[in-house]
Amino acid sequence: MGGFKRFCMVVFAVAGIVCLAALALPWYGPVGHEATAMLTIDWYYIAVEVTIAITLVGLLVVLIRALVTPKVDSIIIDNLEGGQITVSRDAIASQASHIVEADGTCQADDVEVRAKKKGDIRVKVRVLPYSTVDVTAKASELHDALTTGLAALCADKLKSVSLEFLEPQTPTDVPDPYATPTADAEVEASETPSFAADPTGDITVPLHDERTE
Repeated sequence: MGGFKRFCMVVFAVAGIVCLAALALPWYGPVGHEATAMLTIDWYYIAVEVTIAITLVGLLVVLIRALVTPKVDSIIIDNLEGGQITVSRDAIASQASHIVEADGTCQADDVEVRAKKKGDIRVKVRVLPYSTVDVTAKASELHDALTTGLAALCADKLKSVSLEFLEPQTPTDVPDPYATPTADAEVEASETPSFAADPTGDITVPLHDERTE
């Protein structure tokens, strides 16, 4: 949702609440007489009229969108002689879920497919990792896989693929490859037996004779 659309919805909601409160209080509530007296004040009366107008405009917009905006269950991918090639939104969502869950590390919590009958297709996937993952690397991997896999269904109609990562089911620590080793790690590494390779390519393991101790 864009910023302007969100702003309009907030204004519409606030205006509707204020409008209903101003019109209902004179008949209902403990301050009926006071609310009725407020309607005789010019600025208050004008403010109520403004909120009524905003509410009316918002309701008309909602009604027009509900009547005019078609529900798209299938998208036309290509036109052939005497027919069309279409793909359903459910098929696209199912394919996206299959791609996300292919390696067994993540689950597709929700798949949203937005499209017009003959327009662009935009897919948004909410990814639920089973455990903590490197989001940057995993997002790039999944985005490439989804773009390639969904292109087989949507052809050139696929315009965008968005990913939203949720909190993993079982959070675990992910090692930072750029982190400097700590003192404990250096001590542990120094205490680990070293394995030396002889010229023949075999690995020799140092042995300790307990009889000499």
